[in-house]
Amino acid sequence: MSRESQLFDFLNAKFPEAHQLQITGMRRMPEGWSRESYMFDLEWRQEDGSLERHSLVLRIDPSASLIYSDRNQEFHVIEAVHRAGFPVPRMWFLETGENPLGAPFLIMEKVEGTASPEVLYAEDFEKERNTLGERFIALLGELHNMDVDSLKLPFTVRPTVDNASELSLDHWEKTMFEQQLEPQPFLTEGFRWLRANAPKASRVSLLHGDYRAGNFLFQGDRITAIVDWELASLGDPLQDLGWAVMNLWRLNDKICGFYELEDFLQRYESISGIPVDRQAMAWWEVWANMKLAVIGLTGTRTRVLNLADEINYSISHLYLPPLFSEMAKGMGI
Repeated sequence: MSRESQLFDFLNAKFPEAHQLQITGMRRMPEGWSRESYMFDLEWRQEDGSLERHSLVLRIDPSASLIYSDRNQEFHVIEAVHRAGFPVPRMWFLETGENPLGAPFLIMEKVEGTASPEVLYAEDFEKERNTLGERFIALLGELHNMDVDSLKLPFTVRPTVDNASELSLDHWEKTMFEQQLEPQPFLTEGFRWLRANAPKASRVSLLHGDYRAGNFLFQGDRITAIVDWELASLGDPLQDLGWAVMNLWRLNDKICGFYELEDFLQRYESISGIPVDRQAMAWWEVWANMKLAVIGLTGTRTRVLNLADEINYSISHLYLPPLFSEMAKGMGI
């Protein structure tokens, strides 16, 4: 049975009162390396004969991935921030078992907008890009200032200001040992350095985990949604900042193509009211390069062991040398 047929059976069971329910225009989205994502339209006739139509997105776990994360957690984090008025897609359904599509999945509303770098960085888009840059920072500050106690988040572990960095290191070091095909002496030394120099957090915030250009949708000068929440967690807000300012995401040395580093950090401080310790910030930049290197190891293992045939996994190892170089500079070696 095709994926579309499986999806139809699932949705048909969810809407028993719907007449002439059908799926149209289903296609796989090229964006994203860690989940299989599909766009489709769902429509049916109401009892009064009126047509109900929705554009939706299906995100389903692949056979193997760059990142192994929890659909239940992703779904409920997005639900929580949606309730708080944050621009994210509205969630529809969550299935965490193997059936009916053969793997855990979630379904959400499709939000209008694009993430295209060709549009964002076009020469004639400068005015809109400047407005988007300000909104990009403002939304990050808004996220970090949310009251995590009132959000009803799905996390079982609540970091403290004292152990937030340690818990993040525990997770990614464990992932490195699980995913490496051979010992990683440089990364092992990197983890030692990070543990020896770990900063104390100023606060514990909800983190997006992959906050950068490419993970927001926009129309004109308006951000319509922040997407890809599979790495969301609780922790030091500088963790999101360290990831956002990574050299890999920069364009002409500007953070996500928007601002120079210090300008970016000052704007974040001014908008969010959250101080940024520059020494701690440098630590989180090293951490971010380490995290992406571990993700690269995961992709490499996935392809070498033929766990999935996505071509993106076959180039994961190419990111490791520049990431190691950035870590070495940050560690002073």
